[in-house]
Amino acid sequence: MTGSTIAVDKTVKLGITLPKSIIQRIDKKRGDIPRSRYILRSIENYLSSSSSSSKDTDKRSKAAKKRKR
Repeated sequence: MTGSTIAVDKTVKLGITLPKSIIQRIDKKRGDIPRSRYILRSIENYLSSSSSSSKDTDKRSKAAKKRKR
């Protein structure tokens, strides 16, 4: 996987609480991939795909702030 941070970055243990239904969906999709690795890859994929649309998100946020004023 290109752009993966697993081998490069030091890791930090992080505990999160998720609904059982989300864990079940993750476990169905991940197959034999360890859960933490699957979640890491999912987050990396989301962040890399959302970084291209972050400019649009920034514009929407700024417009919403102007409307509140």
